[in-house]
Amino acid sequence: MKIKWPKRIAHFEQPRQWESMRIAKELEAKGMKMLHFEEGDFTGYRTPDVIAEAAIKAIKEGYTKYVPGPGLPELREAIAEEMERRGRPTDPEEVIVTSGAKFALTCALLTIIDEGDEVIFPNPGYPPDEFWIKYVGGKPVYAPLTRPDFQWDIDALQELVTDRTKMIIVNTPQRPNGMVVKNVKEIAEVAIDNDILVLSDEIFSKMVYPPNKHVSIASVPGMEDRTIVVDTFSKPYIMTGWRIGWAVAPKEIIEKMSIFLQNSITNVAAFVQKAAYVALTHPEAQEANKNLVKDLQKKRDRIVNKLRGVPEFKVVEPEGAFYVFPNIEGTGKSSKEFTRYLMEKYGVAVVAGTAFGSNGEGHIRMTFAVPNEVIDEGVERIKAAVESLGG
Repeated sequence: MKIKWPKRIAHFEQPRQWESMRIAKELEAKGMKMLHFEEGDFTGYRTPDVIAEAAIKAIKEGYTKYVPGPGLPELREAIAEEMERRGRPTDPEEVIVTSGAKFALTCALLTIIDEGDEVIFPNPGYPPDEFWIKYVGGKPVYAPLTRPDFQWDIDALQELVTDRTKMIIVNTPQRPNGMVVKNVKEIAEVAIDNDILVLSDEIFSKMVYPPNKHVSIASVPGMEDRTIVVDTFSKPYIMTGWRIGWAVAPKEIIEKMSIFLQNSITNVAAFVQKAAYVALTHPEAQEANKNLVKDLQKKRDRIVNKLRGVPEFKVVEPEGAFYVFPNIEGTGKSSKEFTRYLMEKYGVAVVAGTAFGSNGEGHIRMTFAVPNEVIDEGVERIKAAVESLGG
């Protein structure tokens, strides 16, 4: 049978940010030893015991059945309290628990964006957001972030706004570069003045390196009723495979997102929600998060200092997340060329900056949530690769 595919999936392609992962696996299958810096995950880390034990306990107590779609009441209350700490007064009915932050972003976009709506999207940005904007017939409008610090240009943002603009997507700390957005108040002013919603991706909110601080745009006066905040348990509590995240928004938006959720995934597994509640409220889990950030800061310093030893690279120190986004233009190769060269010739898997948008050209993304020996050997291989190009 020949399937007549609908026009709305004409843009479907394998995730660009995972291309290196797919190639790396192919090379490994052929016997190449690969060092992995391409995965947006943790290597050598595990979920804190207090969280894992809470899930086991919940399973044994029978939390294996259907539960209310928007989330367990106690978890919604804990998330509301978390948003209070960020400066946005929040009622539990303004909270929804989702299957990962990615599903929260998807749910928000499919619920809010209509055909012809324009969404201002950071360049570089998070590819799945762009994917779903296009799926519903919306139009991504790209806002190039300034180099080398990847901040929003407010004057340029103003010029992008039209009468079709429905949403601005903000991500801080940012993926793929780890930079904290410094001008959220100015972005908020644009949103308020033009009556625009903001989708605020804050998945690295608890992974910010001092003296930098996370500021939620939802805390800016006037933004409470026009912001959808999305966050996760994946990054701060090493729960990437648990698939649980959340969103906070005005009640009328949460009600619509809840309908979407209940008609798609039904609910997030109850025992996972019980574990997430412990992650957000138990002192041991909070201490584990603090220790994780301290450890990752040391790894950030390690990889940045070593990469700065490559003359052809320019490296801005990331302020949050666990990614470094070095400029590799000095190698004379494009991002994709250099990425492929590193993998095929030197067994180092990184992600081309262009996987996140045209403004990522000249950069590669590397995850540093890996063992120190991987960082050390990986950078040595990169040095050898660059020196070989010079020869």
